[in-house]
Amino acid sequence: MKRTMILATLVVVLLVAVFALGGCADEGSPEPSPNGRMSSTQLVEHPKAWDGKTLSFEGEAIGEVMVRGDYAWIHLNDDAYYLKNVEEGAHLGGYNTGMAIWVPADLARKISVYGDYKHEGDVVKITGVFHATCVQHGGDMDIHATGLTVVHPGHNAADPVKLGKLTLAILLAVFAVILYVTQRTWDRWGREGRGA
Repeated sequence: MKRTMILATLVVVLLVAVFALGGCADEGSPEPSPNGRMSSTQLVEHPKAWDGKTLSFEGEAIGEVMVRGDYAWIHLNDDAYYLKNVEEGAHLGGYNTGMAIWVPADLARKISVYGDYKHEGDVVKITGVFHATCVQHGGDMDIHATGLTVVHPGHNAADPVKLGKLTLAILLAVFAVILYVTQRTWDRWGREGRGA
């Protein structure tokens, strides 16, 4: 019994040591991608490594600009769909990711199209200082941009009606009507049967 307890304790200690060392090995400073830009995922996963450093970030301008005096807030998405949407050939992958950007209002005016349901926004590259917890903006994570370039202009989003989906929708609607009529008929027959 004593040997089993000692062996179990050793196994637990070894497992704790392995997990502790494995966690420490991942704490290194991540490198920017080969194109020199950071992704929002890298910044969120390693905020301390990039806090206060100047970096480049690229993404689709989405939503709308929020001008605050001489500066403005914009949001840049750098998810799997920022260069093209699914209808244009992008493969499904990941989730919506991006970064809040504090930028001089005159630079924000370079953006002419913001992404929404009907538009693919301008793809923008900014250079600026990353803040893991920005004191100026209530402790939020953001980038204070000092430069902004429109890389690809935005455009109307392609959202064609696909014949297969339209056919399926019509068939389901017909099926729903048939079920409704059948239910009403059964209910009526049931009432007539009870009343006789």
